[in-house]
Amino acid sequence: MKPTKRELTTASNKQAILKALLERMQKEEFNEIKISDLCEQASISQASFYNYFPQKTDILLYYIQLWLVEMFWVNTVSRKLSGLEAIERLFEDMAEVCIAQPKLLTEIISLQVRTKKLNHLNSLSIADKQVAFPNYECVDKIVVEDLGALLLLNIQQAIRNEELPMNSDVTTLIVALSSIFFSVPILFSQGTLAEIKTAYKNQLNLIMHGAVTSSSQVIKLNK
Repeated sequence: MKPTKRELTTASNKQAILKALLERMQKEEFNEIKISDLCEQASISQASFYNYFPQKTDILLYYIQLWLVEMFWVNTVSRKLSGLEAIERLFEDMAEVCIAQPKLLTEIISLQVRTKKLNHLNSLSIADKQVAFPNYECVDKIVVEDLGALLLLNIQQAIRNEELPMNSDVTTLIVALSSIFFSVPILFSQGTLAEIKTAYKNQLNLIMHGAVTSSSQVIKLNK
């Protein structure tokens, strides 16, 4: 269904607020950023802001939702990756975020620890996805509710590709991978991009080698 003009305007306004937040977080702490300043920069009234984001932290949730959709599209459609390759690339892309937006990622991880909200995100609208990624063909059809959902898709692909055993404990793998996803940025908060990528790769190898139950199967992530 094609989004209405109002829905497209709402998505544009939400993303203007998100852009304002990302710019300010390059220099300011999240808790110090005023909603009034975000509204002024985005040219949006405070009343409209609260219609879009009941709490300031909801902007962080909006960011991670858009990022997950983008990662799915880029890895699956553009790079044509699946299974373990897609998982590894997802973590490499997260390493890029660690360097580009360290304060943002810290706040997202903190929010996850405090509230577990990242496990219960509201769905993005078609307008949200089309406005954010106008050149991504069929991006509106992508549904990725949270990190666990994206990891589930990739793990299932890895099993179909025979990269992981058929009897793999999918739930345990999702928990382990999610733990790595959020813990490495904390442990390497002052690290370089190469150090963060290496840490992710090493942890992923440990998890994936442990997931293989047959001694004849060896999982090696791309170097």
